[in-house]
Amino acid sequence: MLRSIYKVSGTVQNISTKVKFPEKFKGTIIEKWADYWKNLFIDYRQMLQDLRSDIQDDPMKAMKWTTGIITFYVLSRNNPTECDFKDNLKIINNEVGLVSEECLNPKAVEHLRFLDTCYNQEVIHYRSLGILSVMYTSELSNSCDLYRAHCTYTKPTYFSFPSRIVDIGFMGKWWNLFIKSTNYDVNY
Repeated sequence: MLRSIYKVSGTVQNISTKVKFPEKFKGTIIEKWADYWKNLFIDYRQMLQDLRSDIQDDPMKAMKWTTGIITFYVLSRNNPTECDFKDNLKIINNEVGLVSEECLNPKAVEHLRFLDTCYNQEVIHYRSLGILSVMYTSELSNSCDLYRAHCTYTKPTYFSFPSRIVDIGFMGKWWNLFIKSTNYDVNY
């Protein structure tokens, strides 16, 4: 691949020296645009040459970087969305509805009711952090227009944020929902 880049870059260099702009294009935006793309290609060619020499100098470091980048990519591709959370919540609520109340785990049912209440009051929110996602609650919904919603002194602090986290999504699964609803049909 790098040989083809060298061949292409040599071709671009030859073409750029052979191509002459007519006098009416000298100093115009067209000439500046052509110079910009030529310089950009030269910069990327130099970057690929440096990358090739770095890989040859320290292959273990290159392997670590490649592994890290691939891991980050896989984790970000498997990051669950808010729709995944809602779907899991609906599926679990439907399964819980099929079990008699005597058999239900009270902690699991309480957690599911809390999540339903948060959705009904529109106080549950979603944030994606790249490789993981967070579902958290706020005191007021976004549609609330009270003084308390606009006053900076009544907003929650950053230190209270961990206590407002409802669930963490990682590797395609919402973990708190999974853990609390695993034994929803075991009353103990």
